[in-house]
Amino acid sequence: MPEVGWLCAFAWLVAMPATAQAQTDLPGARDPDGIPRFPRSWVVFFEEEENLVPREFIISAVEKIRRELRIDEKLRVDATALKVTYQVPSGTPRDEVAGHYRRALGADALFSCEGFDCGRSNAWASQVYGQALLYGPDRNQFYIAADRNGRLVSAYVIERGNRRVYAHIEVLQPEEAVSATVNAKLTERLAGDGFSVIGGVRPRRDGTIPDDGVRLLGDIAPQLRIFERQSLYVVCHLYGPESGEVLLERAGACAQAAAAELRGGLPPDGGPELISFGAGPLMPRQGGAASRIELVLPHRQQRD
Repeated sequence: MPEVGWLCAFAWLVAMPATAQAQTDLPGARDPDGIPRFPRSWVVFFEEEENLVPREFIISAVEKIRRELRIDEKLRVDATALKVTYQVPSGTPRDEVAGHYRRALGADALFSCEGFDCGRSNAWASQVYGQALLYGPDRNQFYIAADRNGRLVSAYVIERGNRRVYAHIEVLQPEEAVSATVNAKLTERLAGDGFSVIGGVRPRRDGTIPDDGVRLLGDIAPQLRIFERQSLYVVCHLYGPESGEVLLERAGACAQAAAAELRGGLPPDGGPELISFGAGPLMPRQGGAASRIELVLPHRQQRD
């Protein structure tokens, strides 16, 4: 009978899911200070870089055009880096993991996105993080970037095609605390180029604007007062599998909502005239298309 019991125990161990047997962190790994891991997840990649070198902190979606990355908003700082990748227990919904990091970082978030709004998962995995295990369907992504008292923290969550879920956390620690401000050069680009994408604001495919995007619109509105008495167009670009007519209609509502949020942050007696315009999918960028909200300041025609 003891032999039969041993054989039953062995058979039970063999039948256990691999994720239940392999929950040990890599030797020497640790959690970033103040960023709790998702419950029962374990470390499958760990790297701590203590040299102060130039690093990029991404606060927008990532697109891949041919072989090159396009990142609308990023900070470049001299900092140390801590990088941790966790595997999540089998069967855990990706939304639960994303929610965990949204709660942890949301109060200090500079930017967040989900699904197609984050851009190309292949670009995040191969060119941003250099980890093939972070590649999955574009619809299965989540990203959030936050400034926690000068410490720059980001979390990228992906559910791969094999249903495994991973969370990759990066913490950049500059030598001196930095104040990460999205759209710090927005008015400079507007005045010089006549147009500028609003960083950190990525409209959904249905034309609505995420809550963090709404807050950013309110934050940047006072900057626009310098364009007092000028016409400033608020343009919404939307892309997706829907028909052009549907996307144009949604983009119009998106532009109106964005203009209303900007208008609400301006003093009643000052600022530019804000004109909403829904471009839908009709004004793509060269080499690719990304949903975005853009400000356009038409230059006056020069006379001969």
